[in-house]
Amino acid sequence: MNSHSISLNNPKGNDNKLNFERLRSLDEIVVSATTNKNSSKNNQILHVENEDTHEVFVFIKDSEKITILKYNRALFLNSEYVFPLQNLEDVQLTGCSFSKNGNPNLYLSPNLPGNKAPLAFILTLKFDLENKTHTLYSTKLPATDVVVTTFQMNNSFHILAQHRMMQALIVYSFEEPKVAKKVFDLSSFTFQDKNGKMQNFNSLTKAYPIEKMDVNDYNLLDKTAQKSKVYIQNNHIVLTLDYTPKNTQAFDLNLENGHLTEKNFPQSVLQDAKKKSNSFYHRGKLYQINASESELSLDIKDFNSGETLKNSRVLNESDQDFKNIPLFIQKDSRKPKDIKKPKRFLQHLNDLDVGLTVYNTKRKTYISIGGIPMAANKENLFQAHTSYNSFLDDEFSDIDFEPIFHFKYAYFESILDQNLELVARDRSPLALDKLSYFLSKNKKIVLSNSFKLKDDCVLGYYDAKAKKYVMRKFTDGFDF
Repeated sequence: MNSHSISLNNPKGNDNKLNFERLRSLDEIVVSATTNKNSSKNNQILHVENEDTHEVFVFIKDSEKITILKYNRALFLNSEYVFPLQNLEDVQLTGCSFSKNGNPNLYLSPNLPGNKAPLAFILTLKFDLENKTHTLYSTKLPATDVVVTTFQMNNSFHILAQHRMMQALIVYSFEEPKVAKKVFDLSSFTFQDKNGKMQNFNSLTKAYPIEKMDVNDYNLLDKTAQKSKVYIQNNHIVLTLDYTPKNTQAFDLNLENGHLTEKNFPQSVLQDAKKKSNSFYHRGKLYQINASESELSLDIKDFNSGETLKNSRVLNESDQDFKNIPLFIQKDSRKPKDIKKPKRFLQHLNDLDVGLTVYNTKRKTYISIGGIPMAANKENLFQAHTSYNSFLDDEFSDIDFEPIFHFKYAYFESILDQNLELVARDRSPLALDKLSYFLSKNKKIVLSNSFKLKDDCVLGYYDAKAKKYVMRKFTDGFDF
């Protein structure tokens, strides 16, 4: 789309080996492809859209300065600003907000957002672009809170945190000239683990950390198979908990009035008592899957009313085929293998943590259902030979396996039609697929960030050889 010459202080490439076949969401692709944890300079790029003007700001940080590129809504460069700064090696760009006059406020943190990091403090860089000046000040936050995630909403910067001792979630909103705080107390609610034993909120989320879903992009099954998930949109935070296979427990955190509402969505009953379940929230609907060795069900429910919109027995072990939808098993980073027998697919799925993801393009709703390696197996690569033997079935009899260091994934991808029925998807690539392929073929890209532009994906990155910041657009469908 465009490029702009810029010189950065010693940008470094990425030496990590990647499995691009499994990267789908914009955040997953960009973070995996371009983060260089070994770079002492800690260069970084962040893009943010002003929700009022639809101008796009790109912040490029190296160890000595922050460069701001200001684009109009058509992504033509309007202005460039360079602010020399010191001691930027040990801070990260965490988020951004906009003042009423359109000037950006940039937030920096000594910690990575998420991963249960202590909040410590936030540095705020308040820019006056017209006069080319800036003001730096620090906000100290309680050491009793840990970060769940950060997000931008209504041109403001927010932190979702969890209290270490209180059973509560806390939202900090950086609103000039103060920081507003909303506490959502969960101490009066009851929670159950998979065995039906009562637990408190902090105990469960410690065992199953909360994972943020991207409400506008495709979320990888590795994220959506988690048991605790948050979805942030329209002044609400939706928290879903799938600790017990009998029920999805959900909470609606209203950021406007501070109200907290609990909702419970029973899972479908299967013939097998031993089953696994999970859910995914998308555009006002809750999608629930329930899986056993002999069947797989999908429920679609209205999140506000709880009404069941669709109940489908998606897959049964007695099925001879599956609606022309391929069923895949993938070993490590090898090419996925088509499984012909639904019974065999269900047996593989039963060995995994199950999840699903829903993603909308302009005309279609895509859904992926599958399983990822169980958390216990991820943490213990030297597992017993029983796990290894589960790979040695008739579908893989022609492949030689080593007895350790192997993981498998089971999944299928389809489209939901207007009647909420699963139908086979066409093989035209999504913009995300093209973006992933581009990154796999251009491993020297050093700094990047990506965002949605209407129905397209835009990748912004630094070309160290040409010393340019480049934007590329990727669209759904085949290129002709």
